[in-house]
Amino acid sequence: MTPSVHQVLPTSAYYAPGVVSTAPRLLHVSGQPGTIEGTAPADYNSQIHLALVNLHRVMAAVGATVRDVIKLTYYIVNYDPNHRLHTRPLQTWLTGHRPAMTLVPVPSLAVPGWLFEIEATVAVPESVPSSLALTQPTEDVDVLVIGAGLSGLMAAETVLQAGHSCLVLEGRDRVGGKTWSCPLPSGEGVIDLGAAWINDTNQSMMIELARRAGAELIEQNTTGNCLLQREDGAVTGFPYGQTPRITAQMQSEMEAIRDIAEADCQALDCRHPRDTTLDSLSFLAYLHSRDASPAAIANASVWTRAMLGQEPQDVSALYFLNYCKSGGGLLQMRSDRKHGAQYLRVRQGTQIFAKTLAAGLPEGTIRLGERVTAITQKERGVTLVESKGRVIQARKVICSAPTPVLKTIRFDPPLPAKKQLLVDSFRYGYYTKVMLSFRSAWWVTRGYCGLAQSFCGPASIYRDTSSPADGKWVLTAFLAGDAGRKWSELGSQREREQALLRQLGEMYGAGDLPKREFIEAMGHEWSTEELSGWGCPCPALPPGVLSAAGDALREPFRDVHFVGTETAEEWKGYMEGAVRSGRRGGLEAVKWLSRSNL
Repeated sequence: MTPSVHQVLPTSAYYAPGVVSTAPRLLHVSGQPGTIEGTAPADYNSQIHLALVNLHRVMAAVGATVRDVIKLTYYIVNYDPNHRLHTRPLQTWLTGHRPAMTLVPVPSLAVPGWLFEIEATVAVPESVPSSLALTQPTEDVDVLVIGAGLSGLMAAETVLQAGHSCLVLEGRDRVGGKTWSCPLPSGEGVIDLGAAWINDTNQSMMIELARRAGAELIEQNTTGNCLLQREDGAVTGFPYGQTPRITAQMQSEMEAIRDIAEADCQALDCRHPRDTTLDSLSFLAYLHSRDASPAAIANASVWTRAMLGQEPQDVSALYFLNYCKSGGGLLQMRSDRKHGAQYLRVRQGTQIFAKTLAAGLPEGTIRLGERVTAITQKERGVTLVESKGRVIQARKVICSAPTPVLKTIRFDPPLPAKKQLLVDSFRYGYYTKVMLSFRSAWWVTRGYCGLAQSFCGPASIYRDTSSPADGKWVLTAFLAGDAGRKWSELGSQREREQALLRQLGEMYGAGDLPKREFIEAMGHEWSTEELSGWGCPCPALPPGVLSAAGDALREPFRDVHFVGTETAEEWKGYMEGAVRSGRRGGLEAVKWLSRSNL
């Protein structure tokens, strides 16, 4: 049971004036510097991330998490109160928990080059045996799958095809997970609130599933010019596939950093990405280490926002570059053409894939509205899973819930320290889509393909997601990172819609044309949905975690196997990654079951 740690007085600050704890045992953590394998990067922000990871590793060794922290004391070299750069990574790490804190400015630390050090007092959770071990299960199954998204459904199909019994528990009232297709309120076609793109060359499992489902595929429009909106609002047009030519020098600078990042990601091993130098840096620090110009940094910042919803200072350079490598590389993952990640859409909506997989399973295999709350592993081949107060016994469990959702499931015995570090560290940035429906494709008639990117927001990217066969003319706005989060805080839906329409008018030099042609908007705020892990499309890691615990990402915990798009070796964050991970998890379970039956 987690000890009680709560603040004494209410406060709007991210720390508490004081806290009390009922913990019988305390963990006192000595000062943790911002190092990885004994080396500190020169970047201050990256050192903060690494120090927090080092602290977290010590806490995880005794089963403690961030919400068990009672007191933090941190030491900052040459502290500047006008530039409080430590607050962002600290608040992100604390995720709303408010311990007592003390900041101590110092002229130097024990080792030259150290810029940040943190020590902590932590409540050690008591180990209480699960009551499930004494509960009589109501059912018995070979494999129980948690989640009816693409990875979970593919795992179930794999298990059933091998001749084993299987049950799928899904907390929502629908299948599909982060694939969710809905008709527009006007009835003019279907839009995808979640995942939307596949391709037909290097996403072999998804194109096969598309054929099974009878999906009508729409090639992404790349005919016409694109637009770039800079920080000052100035707009530059450029042909698709080329770099914006703000000036010849800026174009050269952006292309140089693009090529460096492409080469660095291609050098990584998708399955086992190992590079402590890259993992010691945030992606922003990585860009600085490659002498990126301000224009190149602004352009590269759109990559992390549009792909992960993350600001470049919040994500590990190794994680981001490995993420790109999983989709064939930065250029391929950013591409809307043949072989690219955004090449093909589905007229019926991508939820057709999950519905096709679900329809192929025996009746009664999937149970909706069944949220898993606890998993108890009694002995090899005997795992008890609790949902809605009932207990089901399984020989194997395949968990397809997004890694951040594992915080909401009680494991007995507790997850291993490395796995718990991943669970606590994986987090989504801010990322949502809004589909803006218009009476006509007014951008096409003006000579544009609909692809536009912005350094200032509110939307970082727009793409044409029209369905000409349905007379549906849509621009999808990608609200991501800090600008997207700021947009989400506007008071009403109308204000949010008007902000996007105003941005489109400014970018296209079209005045109030977007407002005049506008019909309706539709989106979904994934950041409020607990079963999705409070975000989409894929959680990411800060510096240091991949090196400390990356080898546990796909590692089973006894009879519990983990799947989901973030665990994929290839195409992380995409539907292809989800189904590939589901197939892997299913085969892992089948292999053990086959051996145990001999």
